[in-house]
Amino acid sequence: MSMRHYLRQKVSSVKFRFRRDGKDEPERVDGNLPLQLRHGSRVQFSEAPFLLAAEGSFVEFPGDETLVTAFSEFDLGGLKTFCLYLECREDEEQSAMLMLLMKEHVDEVDEIYLFQEQYELPLYHTHLNEVGESEDETTAVDFWLAKDEGVLGMPLFHTPEELSYERLWGYDEDRWLEPTSTDEQIILDQFGENTTQVNHVGTMLFGRIFEGLGGDIQEYLFTSAQRDDEGFRVRIWAGIPLTLADINLPDAL
Repeated sequence: MSMRHYLRQKVSSVKFRFRRDGKDEPERVDGNLPLQLRHGSRVQFSEAPFLLAAEGSFVEFPGDETLVTAFSEFDLGGLKTFCLYLECREDEEQSAMLMLLMKEHVDEVDEIYLFQEQYELPLYHTHLNEVGESEDETTAVDFWLAKDEGVLGMPLFHTPEELSYERLWGYDEDRWLEPTSTDEQIILDQFGENTTQVNHVGTMLFGRIFEGLGGDIQEYLFTSAQRDDEGFRVRIWAGIPLTLADINLPDAL
């Protein structure tokens, strides 16, 4: 199940919860999101970065306008991180995740990345198929995270398309490194009444540089072996860096 369908299922199960006849509306919990955004805010992207990447990137233009449908705040590799889960307003089949890394000791955005989940691509399924249907979950987790052997700790990550991504955490060490772990609470509404917990058992960030239109393009893979209330899975997101000039926020407060 893709992240888009997973979050939509969580929302639909309680979408009538907020019809409170004669009761005061609960307090919103989305007041601390960066860039003065809120649940339901519109996020518009310039098409230029995606045109420059051309067909060399997994990341596609998410549409003229997206909506913040879920969000989270957690620690990722020692950095305060916000993830805003977006759905295209014109095409519900288009979704993305806007990852915002904050400056240390300052409540300001330092880095911006737009990721799209590549759940349907072979780079997810191929590795799981190599485990074998007869193997148990422990073996599957070991395939990704086992000390000195797990895929996510290696210096390079290779896709079935024969693309290679270098590990960016500990990039100067030519050996296996333990992936980082963290817990993420994804909030699915503005009141915090509908949430889902995700335990990122192991995450790692990989990157590559390729030639786009007009120069070099950076592309990243955010990989996560994770466990939630539906079990264990591996998610792989492809992303590109953006600047504030690439984003328009018409609903920013």
